[in-house]
Amino acid sequence: MSINIENSAKRVGVDNRISLRYYYRIADALIRQANIYRNERNIIDLYVMLLRFSSLITETIPCHRDYLLYPQSERNHFKLKLLSALAELETLKPDVQRRLAEINRKPAKLADSWAQPHQNGFSDPYVWPPVNKPAPLLQQHVQGNRIAGANGYAQRTDQRPLVRRSSFNIPPARDETLMRHSILGPNGLNGQWQPPVVHQPIQYPTSNLDLSPIDLTSFLNPIEEEKPTETKKDEATPNHHKTPLEEVLSLQEDIKPSQVDTTLETLVKLEISKDPSKDPMPPPVLAEVLDLPGPTSLDNPVSISQETPADLQERLVKAQAPLQLVISTALMDSFLRVAKSNTNRSLETCGVLAGSLKNRKFFVTALIIPKQEATSDSCNTTNEEEVFEYQDKNSLFTLGWIHTHPTQSCFMSSIDIHTQYSYQVMLPEAIAIVMAPRDSSRNHGIFRLTVPGGMSVIKNCPHGGFHPHQSPPDGGPIYTSSTDVCMDPGLKFDVADLR
Repeated sequence: MSINIENSAKRVGVDNRISLRYYYRIADALIRQANIYRNERNIIDLYVMLLRFSSLITETIPCHRDYLLYPQSERNHFKLKLLSALAELETLKPDVQRRLAEINRKPAKLADSWAQPHQNGFSDPYVWPPVNKPAPLLQQHVQGNRIAGANGYAQRTDQRPLVRRSSFNIPPARDETLMRHSILGPNGLNGQWQPPVVHQPIQYPTSNLDLSPIDLTSFLNPIEEEKPTETKKDEATPNHHKTPLEEVLSLQEDIKPSQVDTTLETLVKLEISKDPSKDPMPPPVLAEVLDLPGPTSLDNPVSISQETPADLQERLVKAQAPLQLVISTALMDSFLRVAKSNTNRSLETCGVLAGSLKNRKFFVTALIIPKQEATSDSCNTTNEEEVFEYQDKNSLFTLGWIHTHPTQSCFMSSIDIHTQYSYQVMLPEAIAIVMAPRDSSRNHGIFRLTVPGGMSVIKNCPHGGFHPHQSPPDGGPIYTSSTDVCMDPGLKFDVADLR
């Protein structure tokens, strides 16, 4: 998986059924997107938008049958924008190539690191691979400078420091502490592992212990000082068999097990109220310690050591996938109220979805109801110039459309599919919302034509009106539900009824 500029800026074939005016509006929208990406310092998306604009002006629009009939002043206006875009592309090219090379190198390096255990014969996910290089530790000091090997502990031959980078300032653990926490028993790292004996009780070491970093009093309620004349339980009953809890607590001379409340309620209170600054120091562990990276974008790539595979995959997918589209949860209800009079008369109603772009997300901030002519199964706008004027005045992108099926179920008819095709030619992220208030199983749907399957079928379809369509060459559907659309209850939007 890598970013491919050619795939992101493919040539758009011309469709003479779509007015040349629409293609110039597409070009204008690309320039506006580029301006937003420039302000956000997103140079890769800026570069892609400028490439799409240049291709549209030089390779698509001149092939339209009405190109020579279009006013010369309009053509010259976009040619000047083309010259400016080409100059900026040349300026951005070196920096874009450098960043793409850095991003595209990461999948290969990560793939090699993921495949390394399998290449060494460690296909079992529960088996640790051999240590090929010193891993960063939480503590640099380990007794004898030893590291874990396949058969116990072996002396390191590489004397480079084990600590490469640490986000913590933790003093090195003492040898006695390492022994106490070692799985090899009380002899620590010098011992030999012995299997546990079930029939014998657990005995904790009572010597060679360093309890200085541990302050158990921070976990307990204040305990009154012992009276000098009181005899300790340990001294009074030397042969008393201690429980594991008593054995641990007896190591602290100023605490008596009888004074410890081990009920669940008390332990929970202690856990919540304890002072983190007085917690015992953690034992050293052989684990990677990575600094947590802050928010990143394609314009601020992080180093390979800071980025996890999941983060990288998310960034690469976002770089080439359609931008996310966000709509308000109240928008569809508002449209149904506007369309109620037509719905009661079994007439369709349509509206235009428009909005803004920010941080690679489109936000539907306007519901425009144009002048229209409707029947029980179709709806056509009659004055698109008013819609264009409203959008241009408020700097809005065309993000899709919405219409009702007052007497039918929730689906996309052949006429709806052709209408959606024209919207998706203008903007790949454009959506079609179908409202079917009388469909008890599904009263609304959000759809897009499939790419390239559905788009290619409709582009090559010469028919109008209601008619069947062949399946795409890949055997998939012509359109699908848009599950990636985000519903935001807090998003504000305006309703502009131009009728």
